[in-house]
Amino acid sequence: MKPDPQYHEPRSAVVFRHTTDAVRNSGHTDSSLAQAIADQYLVDVAPTERIVQFHTGTDADSIERALKANAQIVGRIRNGTVKMPVDLEESWVRALPTQWRDACSRELAQRYGFLGARIPMMEPHAGVLAVARLSVEFGHTLEALTNILADGRICAMDIPEMRRALDEMGQLEAELNTARQYVTGHLQELAPRSVSGGRQ
Repeated sequence: MKPDPQYHEPRSAVVFRHTTDAVRNSGHTDSSLAQAIADQYLVDVAPTERIVQFHTGTDADSIERALKANAQIVGRIRNGTVKMPVDLEESWVRALPTQWRDACSRELAQRYGFLGARIPMMEPHAGVLAVARLSVEFGHTLEALTNILADGRICAMDIPEMRRALDEMGQLEAELNTARQYVTGHLQELAPRSVSGGRQ
C-alpha cells in the first residue's frame, strides 16, 4: 500500500501566516501593511516587469483611492481569490516589520535546506547589532526550553512549545552564523596585516 503523499505548505501560505501574525501583533493594520507591500514592490520591480498593478496617487483624493485599491489587491491575494505572483513574494516579505520579515525569510530559506543566516554588514555597528540579535534569540530559545521543562515532564501537551523551541533554535543558529561570518570577515581582512606587522 502506497503511503499518503506528504504535501508541503505552499510558500504563499508561509508568507500569509507571518503577515497575519504581523497584523495582529505589530502596529500595522491590514490596510497599512498592504500599502507597505505596494510601496516596496514599486521600488523593487521595474515598471515593465510588474505583474501586479498597484496604484499610486498624486493628490489627497487619488492617494486615498490608491490606498483602498491596494488594500483590495493584497486582500484578494491573501484570501486566495488571486494567486500570489512569484515576483511579489520578495517585496511582500521585505515589507513586513523586522521581526516578522526575519522569521519569514528564515522559514522560506529553510525550505531549500539553508539555515537562513543573514549576510553580515562589515561596519563596526553591525557587530553590535549581531550581538544584540544573538542575545534576543538566545533569550527566546531559553524561554521556549524552560516552558517545556517547567512541570518536570515532557508530554504531548508540550508539542507546540517543542515546535517553538526548534524554531527559536534555528533562528539562534542563523544569528550565530551571521556573527561568525562577521568575525571571520574581519579576521581575514586583518590577519595578513598582523602577520606582516609582526615580522617587521
